[in-house]
Amino acid sequence: MQLRDIQYVLAAADEGSFSKAARKVHVSQPALSQLIQRLEDELGVKLFIRKSSQVALTSAGEVFCEDGREILRKSQELLGKMRDFQTLKKGELTIAIAPFYQKCYLAGVLEEYQKRCSGIRVKLVDAFSRESEKLLIQGQVDLAFVILPYENQGIKYEPIFDEHIYLAVPKQFPVNQKLPDPAKGCCTIKDLRVLDGQPFIMYAKGRRMFKTSMDWCADAGFAPRVAFESNSCENLNAMVARGMGVGFVPASIDWIGVRSDRVAYYPVEAEGGVRTLTIGYLEKNRSGAAREFIQVVLDAKRLK
Repeated sequence: MQLRDIQYVLAAADEGSFSKAARKVHVSQPALSQLIQRLEDELGVKLFIRKSSQVALTSAGEVFCEDGREILRKSQELLGKMRDFQTLKKGELTIAIAPFYQKCYLAGVLEEYQKRCSGIRVKLVDAFSRESEKLLIQGQVDLAFVILPYENQGIKYEPIFDEHIYLAVPKQFPVNQKLPDPAKGCCTIKDLRVLDGQPFIMYAKGRRMFKTSMDWCADAGFAPRVAFESNSCENLNAMVARGMGVGFVPASIDWIGVRSDRVAYYPVEAEGGVRTLTIGYLEKNRSGAAREFIQVVLDAKRLK
């Protein structure tokens, strides 16, 4: 039995007539009738009840058509996937990702992707989570690295890794004596109360860490005294190291070796104290190149 046989049976079932089905699939009526007869002989069951110029499905025919439609659908889906693999030889993939994660995470993934898909040109767009999500929805990028949660529920995603958030405090600040030993436990919202009046280095408004930082301070019962604002966690960490204030940084700063011995880092135990980086996509726009990139990301995750 071939896919063509299934197509002919479905055409006859839909038209209720061998002659009409023959015109639909562009073969002669005798040829279609003979093919269906041979198929019935091969299967050992009757698919149609012949009544003059009309035909109707038998019970076996109904089952054949139900499963046959699914087989044809799957065959088309398979062909589409194979065409996607053909596109891996040439094309472009556009990815939205924050500059920090480009530096601390993406380089190794891109190196492996280049080995698998050397014909694909990858274009990186600098964007933080909210902007990355918007670019994805607007169709301006194929993939987006986003910190959970997503605002648009239509986006599908794969989680990549979880990371803790640290409270970063210059070691020369006396307030360290009032904070718990980071080697023994986490810093809670209650512990953050001692930071009231300390100079804060905050992320820019619109950043998710800005809202998280403000929420934590509010829960601790004070409004932070913002001395400086930065869009970069690396710069924020460097400013803390220079004694310019306190702030919050992701644990992934360790991956790029910017942890400072002049800073005390306290893991925060609070809502949002652990965040998840994901790679998001729209199923309707997921090309073969995008699908393969996601696979590289997942393979790298499993190797860790």
